[in-house]
Amino acid sequence: MNDSEMKERKVAWAMLVLCPLSMALMFMYVTLGYAPGLTAGAPLGVAPHPPEYLQATCILWGIMMTVIPILRLLRLVALPHWFTAVLYANMYLYVTSLCLGMYLNISWWGDATHVVSSAVIASIVLMALCLMQAHSPPHANLGSRGGIVIMLIPIAIAFGLIWEIMEGFTDIISGMDYMSYGAMYTLYDILADVIGALAVAVLAWIILGKHDANYVASEIRIGRRHIDAV
Repeated sequence: MNDSEMKERKVAWAMLVLCPLSMALMFMYVTLGYAPGLTAGAPLGVAPHPPEYLQATCILWGIMMTVIPILRLLRLVALPHWFTAVLYANMYLYVTSLCLGMYLNISWWGDATHVVSSAVIASIVLMALCLMQAHSPPHANLGSRGGIVIMLIPIAIAFGLIWEIMEGFTDIISGMDYMSYGAMYTLYDILADVIGALAVAVLAWIILGKHDANYVASEIRIGRRHIDAV
């Protein structure tokens, strides 16, 4: 095991211990009734977040923050450092914003954070496209960086639309307005999806102008060895 591998394992162990613990503390913060998100919006006539929604969010993110470093320690999946940092930042931003009631007290906050979430999804799409490009024969790949960027935008937006449909079904099944707050709320979310996808598309155009898809693919591990670009 080289020095780089040892350093990555130390970081993974730190993430495995500290990040789920922070979500557990956030769960207790909500359960004990201290989270401002439990009462936020009331002065404005807006219903506060239900406690079970905040608790479920803490549990879900805690599970994700447990699984990701375990996969890394088992040498099954490793993601680029820049993406892991963005992903964790987005999870913390979402949970803390809910618990502090920022979505209910700041009118534009939900749209801004949704752009960040959409950028995370678009980044996943970018990595997938680069893997496809690196491992496809020349006659079946996406061609130049323009092909990757053009494919990136509609696919990333499509995932955003699927999420909005899931939100709607969740509220229909539960009989509560847990995840959707009306048609305009959904339309603003879709606009945020477009902005996030376009932002990542611009970054992808810049990155792929300096490096090819093989470079992006080489930073990803699936299985017990790095995926070597063709």
